[in-house]
Amino acid sequence: MAVKDPVCGMTIEEDHAVGTSEYEGTTYYFCSKDCKEEFDENPEDYAD
Repeated sequence: MAVKDPVCGMTIEEDHAVGTSEYEGTTYYFCSKDCKEEFDENPEDYAD
């Protein structure tokens, strides 16, 4: 299933995500380690 990286906005397939993070019960998927690290530092800036 296609998902959007919340940091850079890139559309990726869930099974091709480089990493995931959980925040407030939602799983977020990332295209790169850098995007995941950026999200993990300030998840409230990127969460829906």
